[in-house]
Amino acid sequence: MKASELAKVCAARLEGDANLEVANVATLEKATRADVVFVTSNEYLPALEKSRAGAAIMKTGLAAPQGMTVLRAEDPDLAFSKAVLALRGPGHRPLPGISEHAVIGKRPTIGEGASIGAFCVMGDGVRLGKNVVLHPHVVLGDEVEIGDDTVIYPHVTILERCKVGKKCTLHPGTVIGADGFGFHFVAGKFEKAPQRGIVILEDEVEIGANTTVDRARFDVTLVKRGSKIDNLVQIAHNCQIGQNVVIAGQCGLSGSVTLKDYVILAGGVGIADHVTVGMGTKVGAGSGIMKDIAPGKTVVGRPAEDGRVFMKQAAAMRRLPDTMEKIREMEKRLRELEARLGGAAKAATGQIDKNAE
Repeated sequence: MKASELAKVCAARLEGDANLEVANVATLEKATRADVVFVTSNEYLPALEKSRAGAAIMKTGLAAPQGMTVLRAEDPDLAFSKAVLALRGPGHRPLPGISEHAVIGKRPTIGEGASIGAFCVMGDGVRLGKNVVLHPHVVLGDEVEIGDDTVIYPHVTILERCKVGKKCTLHPGTVIGADGFGFHFVAGKFEKAPQRGIVILEDEVEIGANTTVDRARFDVTLVKRGSKIDNLVQIAHNCQIGQNVVIAGQCGLSGSVTLKDYVILAGGVGIADHVTVGMGTKVGAGSGIMKDIAPGKTVVGRPAEDGRVFMKQAAAMRRLPDTMEKIREMEKRLRELEARLGGAAKAATGQIDKNAE
């Protein structure tokens, strides 16, 4: 692909050789003359100077090495993603059709262009929309519904009556609709609380590998449109996840947690049950949330608190060894001063007693 053609694909402004042939994308270290790289900030410019890349996608204002073809874009990261698709193509998509090794229950509805891979199992009354892809070893329980253009990767399990919207992506090992974790303690032992609700994933939701979304106790565990959930995340029963929420890996949401629209959870966040996190809130990695968080906050820590307060405390903790040393020195000097003052006081007292005699 010529650099001029790639610039159009990336919605970028071309500087340099429009006829440069670009064959692939690469890192700065591994690039050759036929590769395009991307640079987002000044810190990568020294590496770009050393790179053998023929073209670079860069933000306006960053200096490029002399002779390099440059594609200027306001968001180089996004432009590079477009370049990846243009040069490497989309991911593999199986051809439409039903494998002879699939097991399909009664009363299925299978949309036009759907692909059902080997060893998939579909229960009774399953409904698949148009162009749905079930990779091998997917299991769908009775009356599961999958919307148009959704892709489900191997070893995903979606249990009975749960619903997945259009243009969703479920990565390998995802489990949708397992029982919520609920028990009654009766007569010295635990008895299971029935979990008979469902899970609904709205359109354009993406869920990472080995993530679980538990069914509600009697109503709906809901993930709204456009939300993105990373690998190894636990979403417990009755949770309500808003639109365009981002949840990074190894987060854990207890029962009945509510995340309002545009919440961002960094990796390893834990949230106690029945907590609500307000719209647009950002939660730092490893934080523990024990109470409701107001909208638009940035919080971090265990328990989570205002990010600015946390940073001040962290800075104070880094200074603590020096502070303790200063305190010990001050205590030493205070003891010496007290000793001198005590000696002077005794001498003065002795002089007074002598004069009295």
